[in-house]
Amino acid sequence: MDGIDRKLVSLLQENGKLTMKELSSELGLSITPIYERLRRLERNGLITGYHASVNSKKAGFGFEVFSSVTLESHKAEYLREFELEITKFAEVMECYHLAGSFDFLLKVLVKDMDEYAAFVNKKLARLNNIRLVQSMMVLKNIKQTAVLPLVNDISS
Repeated sequence: MDGIDRKLVSLLQENGKLTMKELSSELGLSITPIYERLRRLERNGLITGYHASVNSKKAGFGFEVFSSVTLESHKAEYLREFELEITKFAEVMECYHLAGSFDFLLKVLVKDMDEYAAFVNKKLARLNNIRLVQSMMVLKNIKQTAVLPLVNDISS
């Protein structure tokens, strides 16, 4: 990935609806090389998709919780089972397997506290091998981004 690729990806991260003409103008290349670069970045798996960024609160999901999960056993089959089951829950936006004081960290997005309680009691607690779930409610989201810092901005 060269500097032009980095700038191309950075522009698309900021606005995935930019046209080939707009990208061409911004990067100082004709449309054909931009198109070829973009297709290569997609084929190589660097660009994995395009999506709309949605305001979760305006969509009715105003309650964000980070849930740490500790398992009873760390046998490979139990880890795989947890990972498979957790991907089925629409409320779980992100799931990380961690090293440290707990095993998994979940980012859960729901409507309110009642919906979170139902998620914990009716879904999470029914999974095998759960020892402990601790919940941390988000009071305020200070920064959230999916934009990778591909181009260094040293002017700030």
